[in-house]
Amino acid sequence: MDIDKITELCADCGNCLHYCPVYNAELTEPNSPRGKVNLVKALYDGTFHPSDQLEIFTYQCVLCGSCEYNCTKGVEFTDMMIEFRNRRSKGKNIPILRKIILSIYDLNILKIFVKFLFLIPKAIRKRIKILPVSGFPALKLKKKIKGKRDEKFDILLFPGCMINLFYTDIKERIYDLLTIHGFSVVIPDHMKCCGAPYKTQGWNEKFLKLKKKNKKIFSKFKFKYIVIPCGTGVKTFRKYYDIKDAEVFELTEFIYKFIKDAKINRNIINEGEKITYHDPCHNLKLLNIKDEPRFFMKKFDKNFVDDNSELCCGFGGLFSVNFGKTSKKILKRREDRIEEIGADTVVTSCPGCYYQLQKNNKQNVKFFIDIFE
Repeated sequence: MDIDKITELCADCGNCLHYCPVYNAELTEPNSPRGKVNLVKALYDGTFHPSDQLEIFTYQCVLCGSCEYNCTKGVEFTDMMIEFRNRRSKGKNIPILRKIILSIYDLNILKIFVKFLFLIPKAIRKRIKILPVSGFPALKLKKKIKGKRDEKFDILLFPGCMINLFYTDIKERIYDLLTIHGFSVVIPDHMKCCGAPYKTQGWNEKFLKLKKKNKKIFSKFKFKYIVIPCGTGVKTFRKYYDIKDAEVFELTEFIYKFIKDAKINRNIINEGEKITYHDPCHNLKLLNIKDEPRFFMKKFDKNFVDDNSELCCGFGGLFSVNFGKTSKKILKRREDRIEEIGADTVVTSCPGCYYQLQKNNKQNVKFFIDIFE
């Protein structure tokens, strides 16, 4: 990473301030992309000495890509922040709460804990707003997905952590839609996290181990495509996994390209209600996925109200855990916009956004797969 080149590109114009969700929530210069570029340079140059407060600022970023998506100079801000964190921490100097959470998840303790959480009735989980409210688990799915070694498939479906942990019903609906339309699908057992949380938090060594384990599992099967219902996972695979024998698709991309004739289930909304689409930040701002989901959303005709605000929901994985107050402020701004356009139902294609938006009881929240018959 050439930080001098990046700071030369960053002209301090302040255009990014308008789009940055963290800056708009906190209104402090160190929480702006421009401020973070200057902070990173000062730490590299030795102008600033590391401190707890400066470390907090370097992590108080959703890595949503809003700044670089709208940057007139082409500053690759998210890559800069990820590389900076990895250079600084080297897997050791990660803030303790983040490392505990990452370690617990990797040891599968979280998976066991989640099983106990889902013993709590759905109505109570929905009321306390701290847990996903979807069902758990879809056990019958296991009978469908087993594939033999070297068996050929059209698709390897990589559901991602959120769906594997909390939304196995979504995994089943994705599987059903793909197979109904003639694709053979495998979801291998024992797949690991894609590694994005570790990579973005500065634990590159751990990321590389997870990547190696996943690629070893993938090597047992033959397939044309990898389909991932998570923009973060898609970005991680495309940038860091070096997948050569298969094409990586985000779910809405794949359905748009190969299943354009998929029928919409208009009954997910009542007559006269409005439905809108929430753009996941990584889908829109890092993968440039915009028209694909809207092709299907527009089939709701006059009931569809488009929202081009491009506002972040404030999830950002560990960001919402470590910076809960800021996350709530960002979510509030998103909720206000949804209410402003009069939407009764919100559809999204990111499991993290899906979880975050469900904290708002004013609208129904649907995952993208739910709009199909």
